[in-house]
Amino acid sequence: MVAVAHFVIFCLTLHFVQVALVDVLRTLGIEPDGIVGHSVGELGCAYADGCLTAEETVMSAYWRGRCVSEANLPAGGMAAIGE
Repeated sequence: MVAVAHFVIFCLTLHFVQVALVDVLRTLGIEPDGIVGHSVGELGCAYADGCLTAEETVMSAYWRGRCVSEANLPAGGMAAIGE
């Protein structure tokens, strides 16, 4: 259970930083022309794009971290969907 808690805290911390960076850049008047994210970075992109609120981003990070931690998946696996 400790490993689960650590992974969830890691996911949350990463997203707190992403949300804070987006907010700081917006305060400075800096807006992106485009955004690209992979894995957990996709949540940061959704926040930067305005698709998610800060609260939705953090809650998504929490549940993503918790689900991945508790799913008992083999380490290092990744699914590629599409063409």
